[in-house]
Amino acid sequence: MLVVLWSGAFAKTILPPHYLDQGITYMAMIIGTLIVFGAQFLFLISIRKGKAKILWTISFFSSLLSLVLVINIHTVWQFYLSSFMSGISLCSYWVAYNTAYFTHTPKEKTGLGSAIMFSVFPLLSIIAPPVAGYMFEANPLTFWVSSLFFYLLFYLFISRQQDFSIHYSLRTVFDEIKATRVLLFLEGIWEAMIFVIIPIYSLFFITTPLAYGAFSAYLAFVGILANLSLGKLTDKLQKRVLFLYPLTIIMAVVTFLFPMGLSTLMLWLVVTGILNFFTPLYWNITTAMFIDTHPNLQKSIPGREIILALGRIVGVSLVLFFFIIESQPRIIFYILGGIMLGYPLHLFWVSRYKKWYVFR
Repeated sequence: MLVVLWSGAFAKTILPPHYLDQGITYMAMIIGTLIVFGAQFLFLISIRKGKAKILWTISFFSSLLSLVLVINIHTVWQFYLSSFMSGISLCSYWVAYNTAYFTHTPKEKTGLGSAIMFSVFPLLSIIAPPVAGYMFEANPLTFWVSSLFFYLLFYLFISRQQDFSIHYSLRTVFDEIKATRVLLFLEGIWEAMIFVIIPIYSLFFITTPLAYGAFSAYLAFVGILANLSLGKLTDKLQKRVLFLYPLTIIMAVVTFLFPMGLSTLMLWLVVTGILNFFTPLYWNITTAMFIDTHPNLQKSIPGREIILALGRIVGVSLVLFFFIIESQPRIIFYILGGIMLGYPLHLFWVSRYKKWYVFR
C-alpha cells in the first residue's frame, strides 16, 4: 500500500499545472475526471470476478500507461485515454485492497483501521508533492523517470501479496448494501468537491508544480491528527453514527461558504483547509460504519465502489454542466452543499424515524 500511495502522491498530485501548460483546458480536465469515474463504473459492472494479484497487475499496467500518456500531450484525446486508464487502475486496485485490508482488521478496531488507511496518503502527501513539484521545475526528466521507477516498485511488490478470489453478481452486491446505498450515492455526488472543484479551482490561484505541491501538502497536513484521534475515539464509544450528524452538517455549511473563497488565495486556503480537515474524518467514519454494517466484504466492497462511482459520475456531470452555463460556477456549491445536507436527513429517516436499519 505504501508504495502505491507514494507513487500516486508523487506522480499524480502535481499534474494539473502540467495539464494546463500542455493546453488542457479546465473543461477538458472536468471531462477527464468524468471519464475516470465512468471507467471505474464500467469496469466494476463488467469484470465481476478475478484474482487479487491479477487485479493489482491490471492496476499497475493501467497506472503506467496513464502516466506515460500525459508526459507530452499532443491531443486532448490522449489526455482522455490517460483518464480512462487511470479509472481502470483505481478501481482494480482498491476493490482488492479494501477487501484484503478490512478482512484482516479486527472488528473492534475498524474505526482505527479506517483512520490509519485514510491517514497514510495525507502523511505521504506532506512530503511527496512538494518534492515532486520541486523536481519537476528543476528537471522534468528526473521527475518522470522517478515517477516511473516508483510505479515499477509497485509491480515488484505484487508477487509478495497474498492472493485471493473476488466474485460477485450485481444483484447480490446491491442487496448486500441495501442499508447504505442512498448514503453512498449522496457521498459520491458530493465528492465532486474533492476530486474536481478543489483541484481545478485551485489552478485559478496556483499555476506552478512546486506551488501546487505545497498546496497539496497543506491540505494533507490539516486532516491528519483529527482523523487518527477520532478513529480511536469512535472505537471506544462504538457509536460512530453520532459523529456523522454534526460532521456532515458542518461540511454542508462549509460547502455553502465556498463561493466566498473564490476572491483571494488567502480565503481559498481557508475554506479548502477547513473542508479538508473534516473530509478525512468523514471518510473514516462512513467507511468504518459501512464495514460494521456489511461484514460480507466479498460482496459489499464491490457494491460500495460501484455506487460511489455512480454518484461521482452524477456529481462531476453537475460540475461540468455549471461550468458550461456559468463563467465562474457558484451555483454548484449550493447544490453540493444541499446534497451533503441530505446525508444526515436520510440517515435520521432510516435509522431513527423509520428504524429500518441500525448503524454504529
